[in-house]
Amino acid sequence: MQESKEVSSLLCGGVAGCVAKTITAPLARLTVLSQTRTVGATAGVLDAHANSMLAICRSIWNIEGYFGLWKGNLLTCIHRFPYTGINFMVVETLYRHFPQYFSRKGPSCLVPGAIAGLCGVAVCYPLEVARTRSMATKGKCGGLLHCFRGIHALGLARSYSGFPMAVAVTVPSIAISFGVYGAAMDRCPDSWNLLTKSTVAGGASGLVASTVTYPVDVLRKRLQVMGVRDDLAHRTWKAEAIHIMEAEGPRGFFRGLGPELVKVLPTVAVTFTVFETLQASWFRRH
Repeated sequence: MQESKEVSSLLCGGVAGCVAKTITAPLARLTVLSQTRTVGATAGVLDAHANSMLAICRSIWNIEGYFGLWKGNLLTCIHRFPYTGINFMVVETLYRHFPQYFSRKGPSCLVPGAIAGLCGVAVCYPLEVARTRSMATKGKCGGLLHCFRGIHALGLARSYSGFPMAVAVTVPSIAISFGVYGAAMDRCPDSWNLLTKSTVAGGASGLVASTVTYPVDVLRKRLQVMGVRDDLAHRTWKAEAIHIMEAEGPRGFFRGLGPELVKVLPTVAVTFTVFETLQASWFRRH
């Protein structure tokens, strides 16, 4: 039965992540393009004067067509299934097997999410780099085989370009997300059903986590693109932070925050809702 719980957390979490990311894929691409455009990575993808969300959306539509809004989504799902599954499995396992150390209330509620985030990003990071590269460039990515060949050709070091920044974003983000979700679920009225509770709690946790970690996420995305593009300047995270501050000021660290917040609320809400629903269905059948 214990193994069944671990497997269910992995599979239900993976499916939940894929469903949520597919629904919000256009907003995800708008965010990536907004974050990386001043690096020079979006040449040929966006019109020079496309600054608003609507203008960027029109530019993608005109240059790459309707399905350009979902560009990189298959890679996203290939990354998201193990990544989200690992997150849910690690969190649920820690709560289940080590209740003396981890509680769903109080400061310790942040620790399982932090550990889960570190495990997930360590295992799945090369896929995330490939996804970001695909979403930030023009044209077709060449299929999955081409993608995996590209990752192999980059080598281990370049496949993990920007990894420290990814950890700096992911660990607090996942920790806050799971921590806020648990606290919000406890505060939802008892009269609400599971669907309503998980949707509201998930949306709130996503907004808080994304807003807190967004400036570091901007650096992460830019380092990922620079690390795999030979035609772009290569800078350390400190140099890139200085470059952003000098070129754009503090607002540069929040470039693309609009579509990110519009995206993250339904993404995290759908993720937790689908996970809770699938988990309940799983244990009814087992």
